[in-house]
Amino acid sequence: MAAVLAIMAVGTACGGSTSETAETSAAPEPWDPCTISDEALIRASLDPASEGPGSLAQGQPGWESCRWTGEDVNAILNASATTGEDHFRNFPGNIDFHELTVAGRPGFTYRQTGLNPDNFCWLTVPLEGGGSLNLQVTRSPFSHGTTPMCNWAVRVGEALVSAAPR
Repeated sequence: MAAVLAIMAVGTACGGSTSETAETSAAPEPWDPCTISDEALIRASLDPASEGPGSLAQGQPGWESCRWTGEDVNAILNASATTGEDHFRNFPGNIDFHELTVAGRPGFTYRQTGLNPDNFCWLTVPLEGGGSLNLQVTRSPFSHGTTPMCNWAVRVGEALVSAAPR
């Protein structure tokens, strides 16, 4: 028994604890979209005071998410350090992909089957080190405009993606 305790003590003293090993092999942490500046949110037509946790990625390991509302649109920005653009391209029900450049970066918009295209659009931008930003834009119930939702996604994306890490 004394030999077992001695081995455990040596392992701990040399930095061999389980928690340190788990930390060094953990996946990279995603960027937190809630750190976007108020100025960028205002440029995106979103109200900085409406900020809250996004629901799409909430509780999913490897994701950070934040949401905002505006007069015309609402937005949820999800960030992952590990989930790439192929996840969204290959996800069942994602359709109508359109390649584009937003805030000087390649990306694409898409829609989902079963959801009204007049009310929903998504924008995905891959991150250079892997991972991606995925922006969901929905029409606000107070909106009186007729701007297509994917146009809104690009407009909101220009402001938010320019404030995000590459």
